[in-house]
Amino acid sequence: MLDGGFEAWNALSPAEQTERDVKMMDNIVTVLGREPYNALNPSDHQRIDLFVWGGCCMHKDLNSFKGGNNEMMLEWKKLGVTGPILLANKDNTALLQNLLDPAWPQDAVLTDDQLRAFEASTRGGVKTAALAGAIFNNKDDKKGQADRHVDFMTHALGLGAPHRRFPDTNNTRFGSHGDAAAELITYLPQYRQMMEVIQWSKQNPSLTNIEKNLRDTLNNVPTLTELAAMAIYKMVITHPYLRRVRGPGTESTNHLELGPLHHSVRDHIQKIMDNPDLLFGSDVRYQTATLDGLEWADSKAMKAVFELLPALPHVKAITLAFFRGALTTWIRFSAEFAPGGLIDTCTATEKQLAWMPSTNDDNEGALGAY
Repeated sequence: MLDGGFEAWNALSPAEQTERDVKMMDNIVTVLGREPYNALNPSDHQRIDLFVWGGCCMHKDLNSFKGGNNEMMLEWKKLGVTGPILLANKDNTALLQNLLDPAWPQDAVLTDDQLRAFEASTRGGVKTAALAGAIFNNKDDKKGQADRHVDFMTHALGLGAPHRRFPDTNNTRFGSHGDAAAELITYLPQYRQMMEVIQWSKQNPSLTNIEKNLRDTLNNVPTLTELAAMAIYKMVITHPYLRRVRGPGTESTNHLELGPLHHSVRDHIQKIMDNPDLLFGSDVRYQTATLDGLEWADSKAMKAVFELLPALPHVKAITLAFFRGALTTWIRFSAEFAPGGLIDTCTATEKQLAWMPSTNDDNEGALGAY
């Protein structure tokens, strides 16, 4: 009750009056509803109180990939070896020209401007995938080399039909960076050749800064190592996982029934970390390497990865770091399926009553094929 009666009420602003009205109605509803609610039996209480939260499976995989990449990038320093080359933008390249020269002393002192440029620059497999997407499949049709990419790859590979467009990393499409890594590794000689074609087809033979960065990464062993790790994770975990949550026939899948799947993802990653020979041994088989035991989603990509492994001395450590970071993220982003948690203790009937799709596609828009 408001002290002061109508005069005090009329002295309140419209917003304050509305706030008090809402609070009063909430109290009335609570009081009127308490008695019939208390009269219900326990099973009805549980059904009415049931409120289940579940996270989109596409985002779970996306975040696991991000977690894997973060750990992978940190691993180079732990190994005490030089990581991927720095990929500076056009402005920062001018500031860091000396730093980018391998002959420049490593103990040289950076100026404040150089330090800011260095900290703003990125590197690695994910950045390389993004650069390639910006060049070969730019979201702006007037930029990049999208048509030339399709024509060149079709001719270089001797295909009877046009080669597929480059994975859509420029629009941050789900899974596109892993797909881009697989594409670049699979056709590495052709992409190296294409960068030369781009350079020498210009009236004044040269490469733009972004084109030069991509050319350099395709000839940089640490960057190729990260691309290989990304492709391996994509084939071993991501593709099999997405087949279960978004593949054909999963339209009626209830997210609340996917606890065993998420436990198996974590168990399989741990199994690979405990026994790296599943991926790097002398007899690697998809039956034991992939999450679901089914054939590689892209056998050409895995063949190219395995052929490249001897040239990548740190690929095992870098790949395991990726899996380690992904595992940590999977544990965090699948917490709703924890043993003894709400979903785990729901009955089959309750899970059906609280049915939810495995992905958030309806709210996200078209995500594209997995």
